[in-house]
Amino acid sequence: MSESREHPHGWFAEFRRRRMFRALAAYCVAAWLLMQFANVTFPPLGLPDWMQRALIIALAVGIVPAFVLAWIYDLTAHGVVRTPPAEAGDAAAAGEARGGRKDDPTPAAAPASDASIAILPFADLSPEKDQDWFCDGLAEEIIDALCCVKRLRVASRTASFRFRDGSVDPGEIGRMLRVGAVLEGSVRKSGDRVRITAQLIDTGSGYHLWSETYDRRVEDVFAIQTEIARKVSAALRVSLTGEVAGRAQRYAPRNMQAHEFYLRGRQLAAKISARDWERAPAMFRRAIELDPDYAQAYAGLADILAQLLLWRFVPDEKVLPEAIRAAQRALELAPDLAEAHVALGHARSLTGDNEGATQSFERALELNPESYEAHYYFARHCLAHGDYPRVAELSRAAFAIRPDDSTVLVLAVMALDASGNRAAAEEVARECEAGLLHQLELDPDDARAHYMLAGMLARLGRREEGKPHVEKALRLRPDDFSTLYNAACYYAQADDAERALDLLETACRFGGGSRDWIEHDSDLDALRDHPRFRRLLAGLDAAGTDKTG
Repeated sequence: MSESREHPHGWFAEFRRRRMFRALAAYCVAAWLLMQFANVTFPPLGLPDWMQRALIIALAVGIVPAFVLAWIYDLTAHGVVRTPPAEAGDAAAAGEARGGRKDDPTPAAAPASDASIAILPFADLSPEKDQDWFCDGLAEEIIDALCCVKRLRVASRTASFRFRDGSVDPGEIGRMLRVGAVLEGSVRKSGDRVRITAQLIDTGSGYHLWSETYDRRVEDVFAIQTEIARKVSAALRVSLTGEVAGRAQRYAPRNMQAHEFYLRGRQLAAKISARDWERAPAMFRRAIELDPDYAQAYAGLADILAQLLLWRFVPDEKVLPEAIRAAQRALELAPDLAEAHVALGHARSLTGDNEGATQSFERALELNPESYEAHYYFARHCLAHGDYPRVAELSRAAFAIRPDDSTVLVLAVMALDASGNRAAAEEVARECEAGLLHQLELDPDDARAHYMLAGMLARLGRREEGKPHVEKALRLRPDDFSTLYNAACYYAQADDAERALDLLETACRFGGGSRDWIEHDSDLDALRDHPRFRRLLAGLDAAGTDKTG
């Protein structure tokens, strides 16, 4: 039996947990106002005295159902919900009954086996409905903080943000993403004030494990992020270190308008689209103009410029020096910022500095061993340079960090194939196939998952099964370099060299493509000796696109 059911102090704590005192106080205030209203209006209306006495009696009797309803239900920012029992509810009451601090409640603890969570994008409740970038940025920062927590599996941004419209209940989200808890919330921003509501829901029971509302100035958002991450960690019985908890505040910008442009840049960069990527640098540059000491803005600029250069979306060679300068400036301002080391690794890779890039990526992993981006981009760098054993190691580690995104396993399959380990490659390919099918269950219009799945099916000898997927990807994104390129890889594996080369040439005409990547991509092995493929590589060399040496 719980402590709240055994001792008087426990009952008092349970009343507090269920907000009984607040509800009864509200009832008394409402009753008093109603009696005052009756006292003023009944006599002029000529109503008999017995009606006023009846009202008083009804209000006195009504306290009983009010008490019962307050015990069963709770009013939250998302409406009236049934209050969970003490075993699943907020542990703050029990903690206080045992002498805990009243001003520092500890959230309810979910079972340790449920140390997995999805953070949904916060709902925009602002009057103008123009704060989606702020809502997404808040959720992303919490994801970044919690991803560093050992023994806690955090669903990726891509997976969680599919449920932004609120049409799927937490239980179904838990089933689809295989997580034990969901964090959702809302943002109402007006001028320099912001109200943020967050609530943690157990996906198995539907009960609220913890909820809180923060009504503060906009510049306090970094402290709010830290507090939310800390409370969620406590609820899920995992430890959030002080270093991780203080990260958002340590790197906070001095200018909140700069933070706005930084978040807008991150939002564009996350869309994995050439059109959005080309717009993102301007956002980071504007953030830097407003706050010249904003380390994360420099890292964001270096990272997006490196991506644009890697895929030849920006032919201007002046962009590469800017990327290097931005990464170096980020490290001058924040030497322990892992994403700045990842950005510098990108830039060094593009200059052909293999050793320098490797040092940067390894330093990023030292600073943040749970960084998916450090593992993923390091793996891509190693693949471009033919270091296949390291690719397999890094991509498997990235998948362990983010198991709801199976696309990273494609790198492992490519590396294992290239190194001659066909049996291991086939085993990973089957694992990748299962994961991609699950991703398409979540989002049937995910073009990237479609063309990745087509490639895996071709790799497994089931080419005809893959064709509908690759053709759907081409219909969804007909002018996208990545879709065209991966469709070319599929047709190369399907022994349709002419179709593969048509798609590859079209992709390169769109201005994308890493020469080193194309040269080392094992999916294109069937095209190596084809005259059109050799002419394609020669054309990339002649255009001066081989920036990786």
